[in-house]
Amino acid sequence: MNGENYVLTVDIGTTTIRSVLYDSSCTERGSYQEKVNTIYSTGNDDEVLVEIDPEHMFRQFVRVIEKVYKTLPPNAHVNIGLCTQRNSIVLWNKKTKKEETRIICWNDKRANKTCHQLNNSVILKVLNIAGGFLHMVTRKNRFLAAQRLKFLGAMVSHRLIVTINRSEKLRRMKADGDLCFGSLETWLLMRSSKSNELCVEASNVSPSGMFDPWIGAYNVLIMKIIGFPTDMLSRIVDSNLSDMEKLPILDRTHVGSELSISSIIADQQAAMFGCGTWERGDVKITLGTGTFVNVHTGTIPYASMSGLYPIVGWRINGQTDFVAEGNAHDTAVILHWAQSIGLFDDVTETSDIAESVENANGVVFVPAFCGIQTPVNDETACSGFLCIRPDTSKVHMVRAVLESIAFRVYQIYTAAEKEVYINKNSPVRICGGVSNNNFICQCIADLLGRPIERMADSDHVAARGTAMLAGYSQGLWTKQELKKLVKIERTFTPNLESRKGLLKSFETWRKAVDRCLGFYQ
Repeated sequence: MNGENYVLTVDIGTTTIRSVLYDSSCTERGSYQEKVNTIYSTGNDDEVLVEIDPEHMFRQFVRVIEKVYKTLPPNAHVNIGLCTQRNSIVLWNKKTKKEETRIICWNDKRANKTCHQLNNSVILKVLNIAGGFLHMVTRKNRFLAAQRLKFLGAMVSHRLIVTINRSEKLRRMKADGDLCFGSLETWLLMRSSKSNELCVEASNVSPSGMFDPWIGAYNVLIMKIIGFPTDMLSRIVDSNLSDMEKLPILDRTHVGSELSISSIIADQQAAMFGCGTWERGDVKITLGTGTFVNVHTGTIPYASMSGLYPIVGWRINGQTDFVAEGNAHDTAVILHWAQSIGLFDDVTETSDIAESVENANGVVFVPAFCGIQTPVNDETACSGFLCIRPDTSKVHMVRAVLESIAFRVYQIYTAAEKEVYINKNSPVRICGGVSNNNFICQCIADLLGRPIERMADSDHVAARGTAMLAGYSQGLWTKQELKKLVKIERTFTPNLESRKGLLKSFETWRKAVDRCLGFYQ
């Protein structure tokens, strides 16, 4: 082990923060994780606030690094790769570096009312009309995106505006030029060393509502129209940090040694990189806290008409790979809820439970605790079981819950299939903790009519993708060698006979979704 190169990745997700150590052959050599302590409360307008204590989070960040780092000999060469949940932000004092807010998570609802009002405003209608006119004249997809522009509470822009506007102290600090904000990677760099340059990484900023993928920079015009404080923005950098004069560091006061940070990438894009879905038309599905369907669109962003979001996959040495993304916020939370009300005792048994009956006996479940996202985009939708009968059992309800996760994947995939190029000759790859459920994976394969390849160590794929990017950035592996590092655990082959029954159930489920839309308006 002496003198060997290692990559230590830190994956900061919504539910866990983990460090994973990889050697020069990208073999996992150790890991350590802790549960993220999320704080739920009620805000001014009875909205749900979702936050994390920043001091506790940073102590966890240092601790997970230290636990794994201590297993290495003193002369090992180590680089750190960061993988972070997207669109979570924190504000701090520029002079003292002290946080002024908790970490405001991506699923925090404080900005939903503001977004709803703005989406129905004259300002947005004018922007949409102007975008449509300019697209008609120029045929540029950038203006087509403006025609479909809609603000969402999950975006950074309005959560930041609402947070500042609600606090007299923050408004005063902003006026005095003493207020900073950043997403997780920006904040972690600030806390890791006083010498680090404040920056935001391209894949992390791309889904924030502040980024224009067609120019590869902030959309300053839109931001000024909505009143966003553009003077608080940090510089956008490459995923492999090649455009920084000096690599950021974790200084020696934290773990006893100075460690370089050689790559930063957002969690879903890291998972896509780890799945080896690097070519135009490749598809990656992640089933974790939420569901994400990502389609690689090459070097050009795609303007969607159904709510797919054009994001940066990764930007390496100034070269950007783009992804079209559709998502559903409720995946793992559905299983946790179903367990909490007594539908089953152990989540690992749910696949066998679902397979113990031929079908769900007509029962369907609408997974909409946070509304329905792509391609419906209705934050006022409600969850519910429908078509319950006197002979409905717990087993039928469990099967309906699992099928609902597969149905959401199919709904997003078919929306993407109608709009973007999907290479049917390349595999669809799946990862994330919920993808360990064989029944869900088989349902997805049957519905898509395509083989589904489940990644090895499926809940560590984002960490592995981060390590691959960091190692590639530091010259540990070439592009050809990276291909050999992609590991498949199992392939699910579609069953055409089962597909007929699932498609029939899907149509019933889709009717149920229609009944649940707009419930909370």
